[in-house]
Amino acid sequence: MKNAIFIGLNPTKLAIPRKGGAWRRFHEWLEYLDIDKVSFTNISPDPYWDKKQIDTAFLKDSIRGHSKVIAWGPSVSKYLTKMGVAHFVLPHPSPLNRQINDKDFINQKLNECKEYLND
Repeated sequence: MKNAIFIGLNPTKLAIPRKGGAWRRFHEWLEYLDIDKVSFTNISPDPYWDKKQIDTAFLKDSIRGHSKVIAWGPSVSKYLTKMGVAHFVLPHPSPLNRQINDKDFINQKLNECKEYLND
């Protein structure tokens, strides 16, 4: 398996992040993808980020050394595309994301991601 990094948009604004929902689902997906160790970062380290500016130096530094990049959702994908970063897009694992209610869709995306990682 290649050295992969997952990229989200920005950290939660909650003082204490919930350990259920997205966190649990992400770990289920990692198990399905057969990933034991994972790197993760966000486009912005600021939970109150206004989404108009990105710190490309921070992001490029975070990605450095990773051969595979996986974006959590289309917003992250848009920023990575603007930066010219090749990547795969998975839906965000949040329970608020309605796409994840479709088991066939998620299985298809996870299988495609597995192929991308093993490419």
